[in-house]
Amino acid sequence: MKATFLKLALMGFAVTAITTTSCTKTGSEPVKEDDNTRWITVSGALMQTTAGDGNGGGRVFSLTVEDAKNPNFEVNVFDGGAEIKSERTARLQASSDGKYLFNIQYLGDDGGVFQKYRVLGGNRISPEGPQVATASYVSKTPRWLKVSDGVGVGVRAEAKASEYTGTFPNLTYVETSAKTDVITLDLKDPKITKTNSFDLKLSPDEVAAGYYVSRIDMPVLNKANNKVFIGVATSKKNTTSPTADDKGVVSYPVDRNAPRIAAKTLVLDYPSLANPKLITSTKTKGSTNGYRAPMQYLGTDGHVYQATSGETAGTGGSRILRINSETNEYDNTFEFNLDKALGITDSYIETWLYTGGGKGFVVYKIAGKGGYFAKIDLNAGTAKKYNLPNEDKLRFGQIQHVGMEGNDVFLAVAPVGENGNIYVFDKNSDKMEKGAKLINKTGNQYIGIY
Repeated sequence: MKATFLKLALMGFAVTAITTTSCTKTGSEPVKEDDNTRWITVSGALMQTTAGDGNGGGRVFSLTVEDAKNPNFEVNVFDGGAEIKSERTARLQASSDGKYLFNIQYLGDDGGVFQKYRVLGGNRISPEGPQVATASYVSKTPRWLKVSDGVGVGVRAEAKASEYTGTFPNLTYVETSAKTDVITLDLKDPKITKTNSFDLKLSPDEVAAGYYVSRIDMPVLNKANNKVFIGVATSKKNTTSPTADDKGVVSYPVDRNAPRIAAKTLVLDYPSLANPKLITSTKTKGSTNGYRAPMQYLGTDGHVYQATSGETAGTGGSRILRINSETNEYDNTFEFNLDKALGITDSYIETWLYTGGGKGFVVYKIAGKGGYFAKIDLNAGTAKKYNLPNEDKLRFGQIQHVGMEGNDVFLAVAPVGENGNIYVFDKNSDKMEKGAKLINKTGNQYIGIY
């Protein structure tokens, strides 16, 4: 018999009645919790103005591992899921056991507000603990990531007004720096635990040429838990073409055709968030900040592995780089090249998942098109592509998470506005199986599994 999300919602109450439970006070009513179920949470993004823009807010629905792997089970997160409060689709995180979701609202009056939720199955989530306001530190549009089950790191880098000497139009460009803010969050007992703010600059030669840090994102902790690595994107000002508005305010336009500079990462001491430092790779000129999904992982060998994206066309596509566990610097003897591994041109990694032992899975597009999935071996430099349905129509640009439970890896596969399925991959073999059906709505998309 065909299962539906309604079936799960009803079953959730029955399961709770026959398993060990506890109570959490939420508002004025206690909510019973099923402590024995490992929930798989599916997230979806609503369109705002354009199909697939992912900016209309988010919804979630949680199901059992068994139902997530069942192709006869249907999930309709947009009609049957719980709303995750945010003016635009927020960056959602989850605890490794699936029991909690963590959200920082994006834009709007409540932009920057952190909230922890208990996952109770189906469309039942329950706010837990206090809301935490982060906007005064990292703005109403923070980038953030869970770096361990108890810690989140929020970041913001914003270019300051360019400095110059002289009187318009006879100006000499000096520099552009980035106002940079970093905070740590206690996810178990929600609160801000540390903050730091500083101006971030590139090397003197890069600064003089007009380059600056334009965005940071995707933090990760090192093995020793004494450094945090944060991905970086750089841009360049056109230093010879300043403009002035009717009030005489001078600005320098972004030079969007400028050559890229070598990939960089911001390194801070942890937990103090002190002593900011930029390290540089010689292997690529891509960005290391990603978009909405993880790009860096601590490997089982102790090194940090970092995906890049946005390389200039014809320069070899996305890489995975390595930051050495002993030196906390790039290991420029190591490079995983996705183009070479798959025999393709101009790959762009949207996100990836490290599964241990030097292996993982990558979500990518080719020359700006399609949506693809491959298993990779970082040590061997090899990759195996899976054949997903509707690959030419898939768009993973809004993806936030690839899920893993035990040996199973879960990926939401559905074109924008069209139905699809969860697909389940075995991390130790090449097996791929179709899981639960994903019911979609016009302009919306499924963006994560936790």
